Amino acid sequence: MRVLMILLLLPVPLLAGISGCDDLAAIPETPQVDFSLEIQPIFDDNCVVCHGGPNPIADMNLELGYEQLVSIPSFQIPGLNRIEPNLPSMSYLFFKINCSNQLSGDRMPRDADPLNVFDQALIRDWINQMIIFSDGFEE
Repeated sequence: MRVLMILLLLPVPLLAGISGCDDLAAIPETPQVDFSLEIQPIFDDNCVVCHGGPNPIADMNLELGYEQLVSIPSFQIPGLNRIEPNLPSMSYLFFKINCSNQLSGDRMPRDADPLNVFDQALIRDWINQMIIFSDGFEE
């Protein structure tokens, strides 16, 4: 229901702006993705130069783990969360790393080659595997 509400809040032309996404369908799912061991190193190697430190761009410090990502509205498109658990296709961070044409701003990482499709797929799998509990979330 929440996803439907988000889709209804986004203007149709805005959704049409997403294109040029890398096709990850042929990459098999990695089971039991561990954020600390598999996802954080991707962020450390590619993202924290801009999204880290005392003044991270878009107020998103990727050095702090996933607490600043999950179910937190994105800076550029507040109608989309940075990470929507179990829904990479509705996670703004995933759009930012997976698609060349963006809803807002540039593909990430900015001024660098896109993440390779295997790292993108690992992030996709982590989002897909996320479990939400009434008192919080678990990777």
